[in-house]
Amino acid sequence: MATVRLTGATKAFGPVEVLKGIDLDIADGEFVVFVGPSGCGKSTLLRSIAGLETLTSGSIEIDGRQVDDVSPSARGIAMVFQSYALYPHMSVRENMGFALKLAGRSKAEIADAVTAAARTLDIEHLLDRWPKELSGGQRQRVAIGRAIVRQPKVFLFDEPLSNLDAALRVRMRYEFASLHRALGTTMIYVTHDQVEAMTLADRIVVLNGGVIEQVGTPGQLYAAPDTLFVAGFIGAPTMNLLPATVVGPESVKLAGGQVIEVATGPSAPGAAVTLGVRPEHLRVGGAGNVLTGAVRMIESLGSAHHIHLAVEGLADPLVVSLGERPTGETLTVSLPRDALLLFDDAGRAVRGRD
Repeated sequence: MATVRLTGATKAFGPVEVLKGIDLDIADGEFVVFVGPSGCGKSTLLRSIAGLETLTSGSIEIDGRQVDDVSPSARGIAMVFQSYALYPHMSVRENMGFALKLAGRSKAEIADAVTAAARTLDIEHLLDRWPKELSGGQRQRVAIGRAIVRQPKVFLFDEPLSNLDAALRVRMRYEFASLHRALGTTMIYVTHDQVEAMTLADRIVVLNGGVIEQVGTPGQLYAAPDTLFVAGFIGAPTMNLLPATVVGPESVKLAGGQVIEVATGPSAPGAAVTLGVRPEHLRVGGAGNVLTGAVRMIESLGSAHHIHLAVEGLADPLVVSLGERPTGETLTVSLPRDALLLFDDAGRAVRGRD
């Protein structure tokens, strides 16, 4: 196992700066997920840790050793890609042991390592099959097994579930979590899927435009996003973000004229802010902080219903998540004060008074 440290890491491709001064410490045995939209720099950051990209400036340490000039094979890492990249002319057993064979390990050592990895991944019964005889999930397990046999200090995963169907992705998320518990090895995982990030990570690194927006546990990012970007990116459905103006020490006015009482201590009257509230925190009815809207669409997902309301003055629909499907063409909801978040005109969270 190993720690990973990035200090002032930048990466440019010609005039395009993809990473812009990344500082990050990853603890020994931690499962960290890099998440963000396409083009945010998450895969480039992962490839830089692996040694597949060379930083323009800054440094990377793995297990306390600076590795900027160290080849990928000597960094003590193993990487699993989105593409399984299995050799079609080799059996599962041969695919998993190939790196050890190249390293000059004995047949007995290779056999023991492959058997142990296969047992961890529950693919012992597949060792003599060919890649073409495997399902997508089985091929992904073989690719992971090929990494495990090397006994790396750090595992790197670059969107490993992107090629799988929805049901298999859910199952494989569980298997990744189980694998981390079993091995206890430092793991860094890249995904654009915030649900994967929330369900797998000890900590999440949210990237946007080559910079880190926020680092924290899934609970921290969900309950206390530092920026508007994180607030809108984490959570499904996403947080309602409503433009507003400060009218008092604990109140803001929405674009439609509705005055909402808040508890986070906004800035001076007249300041532009954004009010955030998650769909599942809205309540039907109520006597204060109420909004009424016309029901424009209902997404029924069985145990949950996402109702899209057209509220006067709001450019975007207000999304409400309820356990029961509502009736009627309009719906009145209240915004609990303790569930409301505020962001200033720079997109930074406004925290409550001490």
